[in-house]
Amino acid sequence: MKYSIGVDLGGTDIKAGLVSAAGDISCRVVLPTDVEIGGPKVVAARIAEAVRQVLVNAGTAGIDITPKKSESTSKNPLQTDDEIHEIGVGLGAPGLIIAETGVVHFSPNFPGWSDIPLVDYVNAELAKLQPTKHAAQTDTHKKYTPILRGMDNDVNAMTLGELHHGAGVGYKSLVALTLGTGVGGGVVIDGKVYHGSRNTAGELGHTIVEPNGRVCGCGNLGCLEAYAGAKNIVERIAEKIENGRNSTLTAAMKDGTALTPRMIAEAAKAGDELAIKIFAETGQYIGIALTSIAHILNPQIAIIGGGIADAGEKLLFEPIRKELSKRAMDIPAQMKIVKAHLGNDAGIVGAAMLALERSFK
Repeated sequence: MKYSIGVDLGGTDIKAGLVSAAGDISCRVVLPTDVEIGGPKVVAARIAEAVRQVLVNAGTAGIDITPKKSESTSKNPLQTDDEIHEIGVGLGAPGLIIAETGVVHFSPNFPGWSDIPLVDYVNAELAKLQPTKHAAQTDTHKKYTPILRGMDNDVNAMTLGELHHGAGVGYKSLVALTLGTGVGGGVVIDGKVYHGSRNTAGELGHTIVEPNGRVCGCGNLGCLEAYAGAKNIVERIAEKIENGRNSTLTAAMKDGTALTPRMIAEAAKAGDELAIKIFAETGQYIGIALTSIAHILNPQIAIIGGGIADAGEKLLFEPIRKELSKRAMDIPAQMKIVKAHLGNDAGIVGAAMLALERSFK
């Protein structure tokens, strides 16, 4: 079985795991990113340490990740199990990523990073792991040379994971939205993640849904993110409560409790009319954005993930589908809208699939 290692880089944590070609994750590791301790080379060292721990865990668990001779990237056809093997690593990172060169052009999670050759930095750290021949079974990390074969934007990695092992299986054309702190997006055309002419394709959260509307973090007005991002959903209901609208969340606000989308969803499921309205509006705005996307790209399916998607079918997905049906022409309106399947594992799985794709090349 072919294995690779997927790494999901966040501003707080680095999550990594051993991923099979079937998309199963084992030997998970979570480490603090430690970005506040130093610059990108410190983060690169933490990524390499996470990879090392994954390999150690594989050895402890007795998982044989040695590729078959037909899968091996070695130029020596007589290579034995005592030899050192390469294992591919893939990385999903937040921000504007130049995928073909392995450079982080900009990342909101890492202030001050500009055109950082992170793939080179990580591979320099991985090279220090010093694999040795004839390592013991429990010294798996000494039998392999891990190589970071590719890096992409974290939402593109999530999209790739859903394409290969999630809600996107069987489709060649899709879009993905992640509804979290912000709204991220990914686009797949003819079975491949589309990066655009200068690596900025997929910024679906900045589709305009309300001309002259709310201010978005990007500086523009009326972006989808300004209505469907977690912070913005909370702000919208808080403004209405402050303006005198009744809600079961009023008492919590007066007590100084910080509202969250989960609290709003729970209130809606309990019958709070204002909370229900906020999610209906959120779904409406997502439906407006997806109408434009459906008309431009005509994808087969739209996959929606992130914490806010947990609000569920009735609160969120039904309003989205209703709005798409109302606004889109008949053929684009046939685009399916579904919840992502992989949850928080999508980033690791997608990064690992990126490594496998590059390994096969």
